[in-house]
Amino acid sequence: MIKEFIKKRLGTIIVAVLALGLVAWGAVSIQKARQNAITFDNTYQAPEGNRDLGDTGSYVSAAKNGSLELLYNEANGAIQVRNLESGYLWKSIADGEILDMEGLNPQWSAYAQSPITITYNDLAKRDASPATRYAGKDCTWLEAKSLDQGVAVTYGFLAAGIYVTVEYTLEDGQLVVRVPMDQIREESTFALTTLEVLPFLGAAGNDVDGYLFYPDGSGAITTYANSTERSSNVKSASYYTYTNRNVDFMTLYNGDSYDRYTAAMPVYGIKNDGDALFGIVTQGAQDSGVSVYPSGIVIDLNHIGFQLYIRNVFTVNMFNISGDDETVVTGTAIQRVDRNMIPGDREIRYYLLTGEDADYSGMARAYREYLTQTGQLADREVVSGEMPMTLELLMGVNQPGILFDEYVPMTTFEETEEILDSLREQGIRNTRTLLRSWVSADSEADGEYWPPAGGLGGKRGLAGLNDYAASNPGTKLYLEAQFTSVTSDTKGISETADVVYNGLNTEVSAANYNSGKNWYFLNPGSALERSADFLDKLGKYPNLNVAYQGLGMYAIPDYNDNAPYTKAETVEAMRRILSDTAQSGRSVGVIGANQYAYGCSDYLCQLRENSYGLAITDYAVPFLEMALSGKVAYATDGAGNLASDLQEQKLKWVEYGSMPYFILTSESAQELRESDYAWLFSSTFADWKDRVTEVWQEMEGRLGRVYGQQITEHEILGQDLVRITYADGTQVYINYAREERIEQGVLIPGQDYVVVEGGNRK
Repeated sequence: MIKEFIKKRLGTIIVAVLALGLVAWGAVSIQKARQNAITFDNTYQAPEGNRDLGDTGSYVSAAKNGSLELLYNEANGAIQVRNLESGYLWKSIADGEILDMEGLNPQWSAYAQSPITITYNDLAKRDASPATRYAGKDCTWLEAKSLDQGVAVTYGFLAAGIYVTVEYTLEDGQLVVRVPMDQIREESTFALTTLEVLPFLGAAGNDVDGYLFYPDGSGAITTYANSTERSSNVKSASYYTYTNRNVDFMTLYNGDSYDRYTAAMPVYGIKNDGDALFGIVTQGAQDSGVSVYPSGIVIDLNHIGFQLYIRNVFTVNMFNISGDDETVVTGTAIQRVDRNMIPGDREIRYYLLTGEDADYSGMARAYREYLTQTGQLADREVVSGEMPMTLELLMGVNQPGILFDEYVPMTTFEETEEILDSLREQGIRNTRTLLRSWVSADSEADGEYWPPAGGLGGKRGLAGLNDYAASNPGTKLYLEAQFTSVTSDTKGISETADVVYNGLNTEVSAANYNSGKNWYFLNPGSALERSADFLDKLGKYPNLNVAYQGLGMYAIPDYNDNAPYTKAETVEAMRRILSDTAQSGRSVGVIGANQYAYGCSDYLCQLRENSYGLAITDYAVPFLEMALSGKVAYATDGAGNLASDLQEQKLKWVEYGSMPYFILTSESAQELRESDYAWLFSSTFADWKDRVTEVWQEMEGRLGRVYGQQITEHEILGQDLVRITYADGTQVYINYAREERIEQGVLIPGQDYVVVEGGNRK
């Protein structure tokens, strides 16, 4: 009877057990969150304010320096910056000249007139949603102090008991905005989590000839003129520097989510008629984000701004059960905040551009200048005047067998030499080749980094590759290494001591994510130790280089009690790995494009060619590539052998200044059908050798002379028509349309490009 009952109710019982487990897990998570929560005495009494919210005040000069003048309004705490060269006035809040305030609801009216906003959590009401307050209506205390070339303004949100001081100064022809951490005060039960700075600086209506630039992929543009072409339910966009703000393993490793929310660069830009503004977070970049609001999102005003994250915020899942035979588990999420602020002052620099510099090309030049001056971008190993070829060779894969998985070599070390020799015979001698899965398919994914797979030739075969690289100048071989994530199968890893924890004392992990394993992010300290051991093992192979998977993509804080790391400390640990590799005498490759990777990298792999594709985006631009060109060798993420149209892919390489790029194998791609690399459906070198050679010969013949120069300008000349300009004045017209085009007397055939150098066309 009991067995029969269990049999009939087995599904219900399983779900009920699962539900109880989730309830228990949720209770434990909440308890841990409470242990990590901030506690304040609830005795705060809001003082009387000193600000008349009805007083619009007037602007007076606070500083003048070179081509800029800073103006301050003591009635509302707003600033303006005048470009003395062009006369353009950059306003920090909206007024009647740029926005019709009538009909706006009180919240948006206050937002549009706020130089800053704050978001905080109420610790007395633990499950309450975060609240946002606007300086336009909720800041009832203002205090200003004169600074050398500027003013410091203290904004007091008295009802919340939160005071924030922001310093506005003119330095080196730039507007500099600083938020000193020691001048943030919290006097009640509210904990500040996010500070939005100058969200309406440069805001403009659709009658202005301009656009917003933001760090989506390589760079993206939203033009004011296209506002009427967008749907009525268009949404804003938010980007968090270096990783999605939701620190969750699956969210971060999900390519779609990563591309949608993550920025490699802490930058944005605005073009308004003949003037432009370009902002960079220069301190606290790793804890910042960009929010984009084109016209049509509640108000007909285009605006964009930085968000500065003052505390880390974590999500706690709360579960409940609904009964009957169809028992299900449902859940909601609430927020918990870190007990401590993220340490460090925040700083933003705004470049005010005019004339020929007032566009996204000028912004890219400003960004390049900033990176160079601060030592974050140096001249690396870019061979000028010769077009390189970049390859990825898949070395091996795991295939499911009858009893056990089988490691199947796809490109042995000896076959790697044969492929490179074959290309050298065709004149392709300057190559950068990344070797993937050279340890073994599963082991490398698990974070294993040694020894080389026996099926590829083992240590002897690796030694042969080392000798080959030594005897063939121009051939750079990169061993892919991964020190970002590990699994429950990774040797020498403690699943408690060596992995990343969030602020709820829970591992940042994915259970049974792939191959039935638990996956974790690796603690930065453990990553440093493992990378040092890896470099030590490579000591016998001095001519082989390293390309790091993940290091240029993910940077998250670690609350592991064994070795806690702030996000800034994680960034420094990653820089240390890259620096140590460079100091070992090796060329450094990085898969990914986060800003902290530029300074020590010789080769950046898989830079994104496009933006995510939001409804607000009108087109993608090679902003990052313009900043890096001529300084660091790079290849974009479009592989020629995976392109639906190789000719169009070639045009994209030309537009973005990328080396041609192919992912290949020696063995037939059909061997990959049952593996995790089934997406690599056409990769056999024998099938692609002639096409690879043809593409390289063409690009070398037409563009080899300018490779390694800076791309100084990128222009959209019309639909499907682009022009790029190099430092020596050479211009390249690129026509994506199938019909030929004539532009400025230049005939560009359909789906082709024309190089114009000193009047000579190629």
